[in-house]
Formats: sequence, C-alpha cells, structure tokens
Amino acid sequence: MKVHPLAITTSSPCSFLSYCISQSASRQTDLADTSTSAPPPQRDTIIICSTRNALLREILIDLGVSLQDIPSTVDHLTDAHKLISHSPISTLLTTDLISMVYCPTIHHLRAYISSLTSTQHNTIKGINLDSNLQIKPYLAIHGVLPLHHLSTEWSAQGLSRTLSSIIDAAKITSHNLLISVSSNSHTFGISADLPLINSRMMKNNTKKKGFYGGEGFEDEESGQQDLRFVGKVKDVFSRWCKIIHIDKPSGVDSSELENEELKPSQDMLV
Repeated sequence: MKVHPLAITTSSPCSFLSYCISQSASRQTDLADTSTSAPPPQRDTIIICSTRNALLREILIDLGVSLQDIPSTVDHLTDAHKLISHSPISTLLTTDLISMVYCPTIHHLRAYISSLTSTQHNTIKGINLDSNLQIKPYLAIHGVLPLHHLSTEWSAQGLSRTLSSIIDAAKITSHNLLISVSSNSHTFGISADLPLINSRMMKNNTKKKGFYGGEGFEDEESGQQDLRFVGKVKDVFSRWCKIIHIDKPSGVDSSELENEELKPSQDMLV
C-alpha cells in the first residue's frame, strides 16, 4: 500500500488531534476484521513538539476555556483533565491505541526521528516484510512549525531538512504521515514568510563578508530584511507533502492516506 505524506492545515489544533483519534478508531475497526492470527498491531504515534503541560494549555484555549480558568502552575495542571474530560480530545489522555511523544526542542525531535529508523533497522534486519499485508499505523506530528520558529532552523533549508528526515522515517518504519500546519497564523502558518537560509548563516554572512557576491540578507543600517531571500512555508511543504485543509475532524477521507509513494530524501528527551 503506497503512502502519501499529508500536511493538514487547520485553524484548530483540536480538529487535527480529533482527526488523529478518528483515524486510530477506524484502523482498529479494520484490524478487527482481519485474521486473529496476525501479530499485535503497532500503536499509532503522535509527536507533540512541546511539553505535555503546553499541550494541555493549547487544548484548553482551543476549547474556549477562559484563561482565568486554566491552571497557571505545573502542580495544578492535573486539574486541566477535568476541563478536557467532556471533550473528544480526552481520548488522548486515556487510550492505549495512541502513543504520545513530547519533543520540546528541535534537537529532541530529530533525535527521536533518528531513533525510529535505527530501531526499525535492528528489528527487521534479515526479515523480509510485505508491508502490503499490514494496515499501517500513522505517525502524526503537531507543532513542527512553532518549534522551528523558536530556533535557528527557521528557514526553508532547516524545515526541508526536518521534513526530509521525517518522511524517510515514515517510509522506513511503514507509517502513514500526518503533519499539522496552522492555516491562520501569520507567524508560523502555511502562508508565513520563511527565510531561505537559516538565521545562523544570515548572521555569519553579512554584506561585509561578501556573501552571494556582496549581497547580504539584511541591511545593517535599516534592519530591513532582503525579500529576495524570503520564501513561503507553503512552498516547502508543497515540495514534500500533499497539502489538504480540514475544518472538522470528518473533513478528510482516509483514502487520502493511500495516494502516492513517499518522496525520497534529497537532503541530508523525549
């Protein structure tokens, strides 16, 4: 079964997470119809590019809970469970079908992705598996753009490097890939501006160093960015993924996951 990586744009993080929950439920239904002699299925995985506490706050805000009612300290964040318990998202706190992984920095994310591929190589070495006989689990990633925006990797170069490794990992481990992207954030949404080169290179290659024939990325006197070196987030995702939009958890057909083969890599605490 061929897999197509999806960049799912939505204005609501709860919509993306609810969609993941519905995909897990649908997969379990399909697995129940298969032979009982099949090995235990892999769990679906959602990578959260922040801490657990930050995710709880994000969910509560998206559910319309007043900021005054959201626990302000880590010690009291368990009270947030009561506020979430009556929403579909509460499944994430109790289900055994989905593994939740928290990667608060880009280094954690890349290390975890690397561990997936190395673990898979060690597990299947010498074994020829026919992935067409399996109902594939998914690997979902939430918050990858804000994570990059907070680092020196906020660039087309840095984002492509991350997407490349994620897509390769999904292919090697035989997972469907879902990546959430904000549809309305001007700072780190699908339509946000994105430097072509990471900020570390920008700082180290100014006009005085003659980068690109004497043209710098930023005018040191005015502090204005040189727009010739700025692209869009959408351009990068279009290269690696199929971009679709959902407003509701039911807005995407599961058949979208079976469209096309993954593109191979071209780049090179939890």
